[in-house]
Amino acid sequence: MRLELVLILAGAAAVMLVPRIFGDPQGVDPDGWRLTGYFLLVFAATLTVRGLRPLAPLAFAFLTLSLPFSLWLWLLGYAGPAPGVIGPADSVARNAFAGVAQLVVALAMALAFWFMASRPPLRLWGRPGALALAMTVAGTLLFLGIAFGLPANLLGRQGVPLLALSGSAGAALGVANAASAVAQEVQFRAVLLGALQRHFSPLTSVAIQGVVFGLGHLAIQYEGPAASFIPIVIGLGCLWGWTTVRSRSLLPAAVMHVAADFFVLAAVVSGLYGG
Repeated sequence: MRLELVLILAGAAAVMLVPRIFGDPQGVDPDGWRLTGYFLLVFAATLTVRGLRPLAPLAFAFLTLSLPFSLWLWLLGYAGPAPGVIGPADSVARNAFAGVAQLVVALAMALAFWFMASRPPLRLWGRPGALALAMTVAGTLLFLGIAFGLPANLLGRQGVPLLALSGSAGAALGVANAASAVAQEVQFRAVLLGALQRHFSPLTSVAIQGVVFGLGHLAIQYEGPAASFIPIVIGLGCLWGWTTVRSRSLLPAAVMHVAADFFVLAAVVSGLYGG
């Protein structure tokens, strides 16, 4: 299984990175669809080749990572013309619609994976206990400290002024970020982690999905100065994966992820720390 996983990920890296060598290194438009097409072909191969059928749930898990993301990009207008009925490009209404759509598709694919993989522990409906709640509070406070403690240029993002988060625009932006963050937790900490645990130990599975989570952000143009953010994303992916395994619930990681996205958006502003 280790060799098969390495080959699948190597193919995904080639599909995403090789075209950038010969094209616009800042272009993100085709990345999601290229990955989706690649993982769709891999999944089809696992269904048609008898010797590859045990890999079908894992292949579908990777497809669950890329398809909702590609849909999100498309609805935002970054992967082809998006429907005009959901507001102008870069509007908060379009962002909210795209985030909710990503979450709905991720949940639908998670349910399909659950049946395909003979009901693995997705932890979507796990009842959080005292430990899970403690992890949620501690993790949220930890990220709050990181968000306000590290220079903005190290985090690699610019936020928006806090005043811009008021009113209906703030509500729509909150829905957009919350839905997208929860969708990613469903994709990585529920489906991918559940697929990996069918073949690897919990700690190994947590480490693999954390690395994939971080490197997957390369498809969102984390390049140049923003590349320094990738190791932080990998660390957060591992933290949230470990929290999910220990608490047996997706809730702590989902809450921490929503808080992380909010604080990165609202607090990490260039010049806030003199950076």
